[in-house]
Amino acid sequence: MKRDMDLVIKVLKYIEENNTATNNIVVEIEGYEGEEERELVQYQVKLLRDAGYIEAKGVLNPFEFYVRNMTWEGHEFLDAARNEVIVNEAKEVAKKKGLDFLSLPFELTKALLVEVTKRTLLG
Repeated sequence: MKRDMDLVIKVLKYIEENNTATNNIVVEIEGYEGEEERELVQYQVKLLRDAGYIEAKGVLNPFEFYVRNMTWEGHEFLDAARNEVIVNEAKEVAKKKGLDFLSLPFELTKALLVEVTKRTLLG
């Protein structure tokens, strides 16, 4: 399976919108209802957990994770990636440099998003 940065952003948005201080959730993204699609979503959840962006506990059968919360780093990344205009511009910047935005490491992706946001806001 591959990391899908667009899906990662959708997962973080889902967690932010659906998680509370007292519940654990399983992330379910609209349009990803089939078994393979659900596994792809759960794989992104696993990657986010491994990167320290969320706290989650996994079970193997079925392959799913119970998300407890988003960490500070997760919120920081989501704030950088929240605006679709910014994300699309960051994708264009990466493309001009011969890079695939969706394959960049998390920290580089976040840095690029922050840089594009700064340029947009501050000129």
